[in-house]
Amino acid sequence: MSTHLLKRMLAGATAASAGVLALGLMAPALAADVTKARLEKADAEPQNWLTTFQNYSSHRYSRLNQINRDNVKNLKVAFSASLSTGLLGRADTQLEMSPLVDDGFMYIDDGAGVFYKFDVRSGTRAVPVWRTDASLGKDQQSRSRGGAMWGDVFYHNLTDGRVVAINRTTGEFVWEKQIARVPHPKGSNTNIEREGFTSGPLAVEGKLVVGNAKGDSGTNGWVSAIDVRDGKEIWRTYTVPGPGEPGFETWKDDHNAWKTGGASIWTTGSYDPEQKLTIWGAAQPVPMFDPEFRPGDNLYSNSALAFDIETGKIRWYFQYTPNESWDYDEQGVHMLIDAPFGASPRKMVVHYGRNGYYYQLDRTNGGFLSATQYVEKTTWTAGIDPKTGKPIEYDPKLALQTYIPATRWARADAGPKTSCPPLEGGVRWQPPAYNPDKRLSYLGGEDGCVTRQIVAVVARGADGNIVDDAQKNPGGRTGGKPGSNKNTGLRGIHVATDVTTGKIKARVWVPHSNRSGMLATSGGLVFTANIDGSIVALNDETLQELWRFDTGIPIKAPVISYSVGGKQFIAIAAGAPGPGGNDWPELKDMVPGAMLFVFTL
Repeated sequence: MSTHLLKRMLAGATAASAGVLALGLMAPALAADVTKARLEKADAEPQNWLTTFQNYSSHRYSRLNQINRDNVKNLKVAFSASLSTGLLGRADTQLEMSPLVDDGFMYIDDGAGVFYKFDVRSGTRAVPVWRTDASLGKDQQSRSRGGAMWGDVFYHNLTDGRVVAINRTTGEFVWEKQIARVPHPKGSNTNIEREGFTSGPLAVEGKLVVGNAKGDSGTNGWVSAIDVRDGKEIWRTYTVPGPGEPGFETWKDDHNAWKTGGASIWTTGSYDPEQKLTIWGAAQPVPMFDPEFRPGDNLYSNSALAFDIETGKIRWYFQYTPNESWDYDEQGVHMLIDAPFGASPRKMVVHYGRNGYYYQLDRTNGGFLSATQYVEKTTWTAGIDPKTGKPIEYDPKLALQTYIPATRWARADAGPKTSCPPLEGGVRWQPPAYNPDKRLSYLGGEDGCVTRQIVAVVARGADGNIVDDAQKNPGGRTGGKPGSNKNTGLRGIHVATDVTTGKIKARVWVPHSNRSGMLATSGGLVFTANIDGSIVALNDETLQELWRFDTGIPIKAPVISYSVGGKQFIAIAAGAPGPGGNDWPELKDMVPGAMLFVFTL
């Protein structure tokens, strides 16, 4: 352990209360190691929450049913805990993580590099066992989508490009590595000082899989596997191919736009142990609104990507929207589902697209199975080709796609155009859920339209990169004309889909956007939260609201469930920037907070 990390850890311990330190001495915080076998069979431990999305298939399904439709009306706060360290020196913190729970101990962070282990065995209080500070700079983005566990170590990556490993028993740092923001022989090495992480890491096969999330800053996306023992990088695969690599020919410009091509990774992937594949979604190309800057299909942006866990090789891919320009990036969760579809059983990848369509793919080869529109309106395309899975208007012969010209932003536009769904899409990163007993998948997202005008993005030159000077390049790195963006009709949407048919079973709109995601339970419930600070329980077949609790704090984190001593609990982190008054004037006075809320009967 490095000296400066030891000093940070000791400083955190000194700041802790004597009572907390004494509790740690009297009741050692020991738990069984998190092993490959436990993670692959996470469903067999419903009392715990061992990985970001509950299991490797990202089902977010709790087999606990003590809390059910009949008694959920009696759900009440069991305890809460402050995570306000994330607000020190910052205007807000974006808590978008699922806490991890193992045998009555909870691991969570404040979004700003401070990590907590709580003893929650009493069911009435979160008792701090340790608090460890990775000293994230105040100039760095405060955001977290969670950590991972392997052995007796808790892992987390940070927005400044570091990955840290913390001993779960003592809270001491085991190692720290700067993985992003370091020159790499396979990369373009353009703007690498802007790289960083937001998605939670995935611990699998003795590796920690992480991905660069900062494509919008003019970097390239990549996925990397590092050794859990020492942080040594094992492989790295870029999501924007360089010269000589398959897919490079899909960047057809004359100024090396691939060097700032985006296709970033900002939502944790899934893992198929049988095929040894980890499946992640890649975000949109950069600049996001100006496709004329980057003609071509722009692989592997807006794609599902299946990586060989041992080598990092891309075994298959499926691109949802070639040459995309509405910021409908498809970096969101890709659930792995085994279920009948059509006339035979299928190994599927299920994905709610930001572009407003729900997709089902063949997990063995990335082949297209079906797509269903789940938002009220999609005006950027007339539909999805039932054979290819591509937008109906897609023409592989064209370097610059036209799609529907009335809703396709272009440099020649004299004024703004409106497209549906909005930039927020039907869903961004927020995780869906899947009930394997009812074979229903669930989405919590957004719906509406957006009006925007674009201006040309200015290339720095033939060697790549984008002009940063706002006076010389008013389009910045996006191509959006400043002040032209306006949402209309923005609201939340809850969807239940039958995976055996790909058809919508239930759909409900709510007043405020859902940026939290879903938790399905065997108690006949779906739990979620909305940006207005409300946490709700829904009937898992009709999506009718059965229970609500208002925190007063904007929420973007998903709900989890765990149990201690045979008692079921529901937990969520509340903490996000206030939604402001542009879309919902009634929420304009909401202020940020940072709290853990835990509920029980």
